[in-house]
Amino acid sequence: MNFLETCRIVVLNLLENKFKVFLTSLGIFVGTMTIIMVIAIGKGGEKQVLDQFTGLSAETVYVNLNYEKFDAENADKLEKLTLDHVNQIKAESVSIVDIYLLNSSYKEVTIANKNEYVEINAVSENYDKVSNLEIEFGEELNEEDQLSGKNVVVIGGKLAQKYYGVSEAAIGENIKIGNNLYKIKGVLKGKGDGIQGLNPDSSIFLPYETGKKIIGDSGIPRIIGLSDSIDNIGKTKKEIMSTLNYMLDDATFYMIDDAGSRIEAALSSAKTMNVLLISVGMIVFIVGGIGIMNVLFLSVRERTREIGILKALGSQNNEILQQFILESAIISCIGGLAGVIVSQFVFPILTMTNVAVVDTIEGKVMAFAFAVVTGTLFGIYPAYKASKLKPIEALLVE
Repeated sequence: MNFLETCRIVVLNLLENKFKVFLTSLGIFVGTMTIIMVIAIGKGGEKQVLDQFTGLSAETVYVNLNYEKFDAENADKLEKLTLDHVNQIKAESVSIVDIYLLNSSYKEVTIANKNEYVEINAVSENYDKVSNLEIEFGEELNEEDQLSGKNVVVIGGKLAQKYYGVSEAAIGENIKIGNNLYKIKGVLKGKGDGIQGLNPDSSIFLPYETGKKIIGDSGIPRIIGLSDSIDNIGKTKKEIMSTLNYMLDDATFYMIDDAGSRIEAALSSAKTMNVLLISVGMIVFIVGGIGIMNVLFLSVRERTREIGILKALGSQNNEILQQFILESAIISCIGGLAGVIVSQFVFPILTMTNVAVVDTIEGKVMAFAFAVVTGTLFGIYPAYKASKLKPIEALLVE
């Protein structure tokens, strides 16, 4: 019996047992769908992490409050960071490209005759360069604004659109913070609120000295710097800490970390979750594979006389083996292909639920490959049992 004849017999058997094929392939179908979905969700999670750090250089370093050291009992011992510390670090460090001081707090702001609590960021020079922020309309805060203490601000694009309809319309308008008016000088290009020490799209930026008066004692200043190379991150951290150690009585109130470590840690967590999700999908595949194995065992029992006849007519063990393996492979292909097709209709539904998904060809190929391999492997043992049936015993089975 040649291969084409084997294929013909398999196809005839499958067509005669359509409902059984449907039920058998259902487990593989669900497994394929699961793998495609979990890969898409995992990729979506990784994309969300990368989007959070969009535009943020891995060379960025942060000097933040060490909350493990800082508590209510020793709060009076904390020395807050100042522009003097920033200037000294910049003067002494050989690996820092630029650095700025950031002090943030939420304050009630009157903007377009509406009141809202908004994040106020007092920033020193070059905050835009270090945090990779760009002006879309108007002008950036400059050295004169910093030195003169002018009542000017730069606001995030999302904030401008919310109150003025279009970002450009915000230029020249006044906002009220406390009892003072501040002129909107510039609007930042949208970045997406990220984990970079500030939320640029929804914030207000002021010259440091001007903003410090508004924030008062409610904020704890932080330093954000930019190393000249990813390879020099460790060196930059040491230089910053060295300066703080002799300028502060107790520099352990502060800790230094870097964006590269944050990105790596976040991506590592996303990938771990991706692996866990794929593991769940694999369990579903195994269940589907066991279903195929059980159905093929039943098929072997039902077709024992048929196998006996084929052997009596000269079919070899390997031909019987080939027939049943081919049957399990086709069932797996049907289930896998159905899963791939139906998944295309599920993605829009997931998108509507605000679940981050990234549909990829690789995910579909991987899921389909798993489907075929899993189903085929689970069909080998029943096929082996069928091939070992003795012709006389098989023909005598009623």
